[in-house]
Amino acid sequence: MDRNIDLEKIKEKINEIIENAGMRFYDLDYNSLSRTLRVYIDREKGGVTIGDCHKISTMISRDLDETDLISFPYTLEVSSPGIERVLKRPEHYTWAVGKIVEIETGEKTLTGYLRKTEDGGIVVASGEDEKTVPYSSIKRAKVVEELGHGKRR
Repeated sequence: MDRNIDLEKIKEKINEIIENAGMRFYDLDYNSLSRTLRVYIDREKGGVTIGDCHKISTMISRDLDETDLISFPYTLEVSSPGIERVLKRPEHYTWAVGKIVEIETGEKTLTGYLRKTEDGGIVVASGEDEKTVPYSSIKRAKVVEELGHGKRR
């Protein structure tokens, strides 16, 4: 049984379902060993409820079964990215402007206030110092404190 799937097609379909439900697609992760598809949803204003996750899970499951984008048994998990959400894509960093973040590069870990995003990276303020961190040097990043200081709405 072939366990390879087209994540881009699945992502497009899931994003459409989530947007039609008035929510926002945050991320997608697939573990081929456990055959688990994890979908992270978000909302522009307010939090994600268990009911939201259940509703979106039902919609995704039904649609994926009908389209046969995954042709073998799998586990679907739908959840919020959480308060200490992982930042992977430029739009994640844009969302996190105004929050306290932890950025790991190969050399060090920087914790500070995410001031802004730029074409090639981010600007993080820590103490009285500001550092520009290129996206290419970020190994891992996450929000560590849910604050909205100075974030434009």
